Amino acid sequence: MRAVMSKDGGVFVVDTPMPAGDGVLITVTNSGICGSDLHTVALGKSGVIIGHEFGGYTEDGQLVAVRPTGECGHCRWCITGAPNRCAEAVSQLYGGTINGGLADYAMVDPVRITHMPAGTDPTHVGLVEPLAVAVHGVTRSQIQKGHNALVIGGGSIGLLAAAALIDHGVEVDIVARHPHQQRAAEIIGARNQRGHDYDFVFDAAATQSAFDMAVQAARPGGTIVEYGMFWDPVALNNTVMLKEISIIPAMFYNHAHDHNDFAAAANLIARSPHIAEAVVTHTFPLSDAKEAFAVANNREAGAIKVHLHP
Repeated sequence: MRAVMSKDGGVFVVDTPMPAGDGVLITVTNSGICGSDLHTVALGKSGVIIGHEFGGYTEDGQLVAVRPTGECGHCRWCITGAPNRCAEAVSQLYGGTINGGLADYAMVDPVRITHMPAGTDPTHVGLVEPLAVAVHGVTRSQIQKGHNALVIGGGSIGLLAAAALIDHGVEVDIVARHPHQQRAAEIIGARNQRGHDYDFVFDAAATQSAFDMAVQAARPGGTIVEYGMFWDPVALNNTVMLKEISIIPAMFYNHAHDHNDFAAAANLIARSPHIAEAVVTHTFPLSDAKEAFAVANNREAGAIKVHLHP
């Protein structure tokens, strides 16, 4: 089968054996390129099939999305519904440490499968994983209808956070740098930033300037939810103290007894296909993976989320 791997800072489509062993064989319909994929490729990562945003059909014809994170199932975090804190969350990550979904087929653990609602577009399942990240941050924030929110960052996570907040009944403003991001935000239903004094600020950029903007925009006693990965250190300042701002990191997704971030994301993308239509700006066949990664890595290309369709 065909699969995408990286070496020396580049990506290549290679021929590999069909996946074998225990698990459920998935015929992949749709895989996304994440910003973390771009970083790890640039760092020279190699050895596994890339891709942690994917889904497809099981052998019995069920359309599913795949949760890429691992879990041991018995540590304090797994049994309390917070497997994103389990040591195996990253150590057993599809597309990170073990073979992922940028391929024709993938073998996955059945506990990581989320069945998609009937009628879901099979080319949208690759968006469930990043949308689950957004849903998790909204859940962690405990924001309620009637609060106001600002999202900083018009990339895929920022736009998906806006979509999850709007679905939660919250009016959302957004800071989106580029015109194509602003157009996507309008489709989703978010407005341009109109001032300051927000109850909640969701930072999807994770840079010093974005964090400083979040601090300025949050009201005294407000909350900042951090989605992004800090590839460079970010410093706090005294305004955080003077305003008594709460900072909540949101990493991956959880599935407690009363809430499942991944299932919530699957249901949201199924009933709101306009989200995918706004966020997925470029699609490529799997054979054009090298070009797809180049587009995803080019800020001038107008890309938000790039998907490949095996």
